[in-house]
Amino acid sequence: MELIIFTAMDGLAAHIEQFRDLAVLAPSQLDQVNRLIEGTRPPDALYLDDTRAAPLAELWRTATLARRTGVRVFVNFPGTARAALNEAQGAGLPALAERDPAVVASWLGEQLGLRPGTGLRSSAVIAVGAAKGGIGKTFATCVLAEGLRRRGLQVLVWDSDISNPGLVPAFRVPSSAPSYLHLIQRGPAHWNPTGIEPFIYQPEHTRGTAAGWGAIDFLIGSHAVARAENDVRLPDWQGFYQGTAALSGYDLIIVDTPPDYLRRPYATHVLQCGGTVILPTPPGARERMGVGHLLDHLRDHAPDSLERCTLLFIEPERGVTATVPDVAALFQRRYPQVRPLGTLPRAPRLASLADEHDGYISMLDLGPHSTFAGAVHRVADALCVRLGLQPTLPMPRSSFWARMHARLRGDRALALPTPAVA
Repeated sequence: MELIIFTAMDGLAAHIEQFRDLAVLAPSQLDQVNRLIEGTRPPDALYLDDTRAAPLAELWRTATLARRTGVRVFVNFPGTARAALNEAQGAGLPALAERDPAVVASWLGEQLGLRPGTGLRSSAVIAVGAAKGGIGKTFATCVLAEGLRRRGLQVLVWDSDISNPGLVPAFRVPSSAPSYLHLIQRGPAHWNPTGIEPFIYQPEHTRGTAAGWGAIDFLIGSHAVARAENDVRLPDWQGFYQGTAALSGYDLIIVDTPPDYLRRPYATHVLQCGGTVILPTPPGARERMGVGHLLDHLRDHAPDSLERCTLLFIEPERGVTATVPDVAALFQRRYPQVRPLGTLPRAPRLASLADEHDGYISMLDLGPHSTFAGAVHRVADALCVRLGLQPTLPMPRSSFWARMHARLRGDRALALPTPAVA
């Protein structure tokens, strides 16, 4: 069954996830809802409420359109449209006035005859977001995944930036890896854990180790497939998200989102569904302006969830006069709900060695005792505390002498062959 929900009620989508055999789409605009209803594959049911402050006349127009096409309609008017509740019930629409998302979800389940599943998802979900390319989004995704893996956690990385899939070259994902874009084209009936699992890529170089490290798996949408297949519609991505979030066996799902956040508001959807958003924040003027624009967007669409946003500062490049403490103070004054996660230093030599190496190797393996590795482990530990994750391994630490020897070696811990330049 496919259900469209038009709401800004915090946590409602997460509560609806507990029902079995249900694909949930959550458009943020009524015109998107209307297009889905008028499309070749209309949904089975539609839920509307007044929490997005849409005009009542437009809500009625959408409800009338849905009923005309045979879609079941449910309304909830706990706010400004409460006076129209009797009118909705008189028109034969199941209606209530309730602000508690758990109560609303339970009521919808009873109306639709759905069975509860195993409960809310067991794995945490974070979206790494940005308002412009080149801000360090893919870099942050890679180092966070590797840092958490070294704490014994099982991580799934979802590359949803199909126009510029930076994770493919970063993790040396071959072209033969399965693409989840093929599964999206099959329709909502396949967007469940059973249908998604065969499309998860599990490379050998990110498997668990004898030391107790966890693993990193991938959901990849290759650039070649993205050009051959139809573009992913926002409702399709949102429905696919529900199935991905329900996957078992992972402690954390990291979503690498595209920078065109107005057309593809994936980070906004993760926030609305109870997840966390991490924003890489270099202190340059253009970069911090882009982060501010995205935070304004998130504040407009999920105002009660902004405390689940966090800033991952990245040290400035050579020549940038702004400093991380200065920029952190600016964001603290403008967005007091948003907390910093930590600061990652620049490590151009380690990054270059990793990029040019013949095969995948992590920067943490190249410089395990470097300042960069220490910062990554502290950020990963702060993320575990923030999300309530329970690592099985302690945070890696280096002794003073190990750090001194690493500096003398130039932070290069491995005897590597000459890199193969592609």
